[in-house]
Amino acid sequence: MGVMQTPTPNPTSTLKTPADRAQEFVAVQGGPETTSAENLMVAAYCGMWAILMLFIFLSWRRQEKLDARLGELEAALAKRGRS
Repeated sequence: MGVMQTPTPNPTSTLKTPADRAQEFVAVQGGPETTSAENLMVAAYCGMWAILMLFIFLSWRRQEKLDARLGELEAALAKRGRS
């Protein structure tokens, strides 16, 4: 039993010379457009607004925690100053 071998393509037959390559943009005709640029732009803007709102919300929560901690420290200093 021998091992079947597939013929390897000749690399010189599949390569084009630089002169054969296109030197300008040629649009593909008839290809189905799966997503419009408008939809992508709206999705990008929605994503950026969501990230911005999340950042503001997290900053607001962090600021509340810092304000509470600062209040505790001020109360501790005031209590210590009275003693």
